[in-house]
Amino acid sequence: MANTLFDDQRATSDEAIELTARSLCEYGKDYRHWQISFSGGKDSTTLVTVILDLLDRNQIPSPETLTVMYADTRLELPPLQASAMQVLREVERRGWTSQITMAELDKRFMVYLLGRGVPPPNNNTMRWCTQQIKLTPMKYAMQELYTQHQEKMLSLNGVRVGESAQRDARIAVSCGKNGSECGQGWFQRDLPEAICDKLSPILHWRVCHVWDWLMLDAPSLGFDT
Repeated sequence: MANTLFDDQRATSDEAIELTARSLCEYGKDYRHWQISFSGGKDSTTLVTVILDLLDRNQIPSPETLTVMYADTRLELPPLQASAMQVLREVERRGWTSQITMAELDKRFMVYLLGRGVPPPNNNTMRWCTQQIKLTPMKYAMQELYTQHQEKMLSLNGVRVGESAQRDARIAVSCGKNGSECGQGWFQRDLPEAICDKLSPILHWRVCHVWDWLMLDAPSLGFDT
């Protein structure tokens, strides 16, 4: 790839990790209970493993509880499913909590597609499956977690600028809304009665940072990525 005038201004992987740590130090200290949304994809896998490493090295404040919620769609390829399960085992081994969320049998993908004749989803106009088989089951699980703790949690997700044009558009609309801030992670402070506020600690990571972490760093820390 040709060099550009801005090569020396691009963040390195170490700088990306440092910004993530600063984001979690700034916002994480205000919450005793953290929850991580984990899909098994590259971005959420990066999020989980980076946070576990930062906690192990005492680089960020340690919450009283940390719950990693894995949205099991029953559609993952076996190698990806096996990798996600290994990450969850590492979560437990390091003293934190993992939880698998799953849609009820009659609300799963193949039931809608083959049993009810619902058209297959697409990324632009009809992405019904994300809400149905991922977000709704996780929302119910988070509500149960909130009932258990009886206080607002910090919900961490792997949203990242540049992941897709549609997601970038949603970030642009949401930034600056409800007291949220840009910069060190996309932070959304919700209404006081909400069950959680949201933080995207790897918002600023480029795709090369993600792959460098997953291919080079995470395996050396015990993660099968």
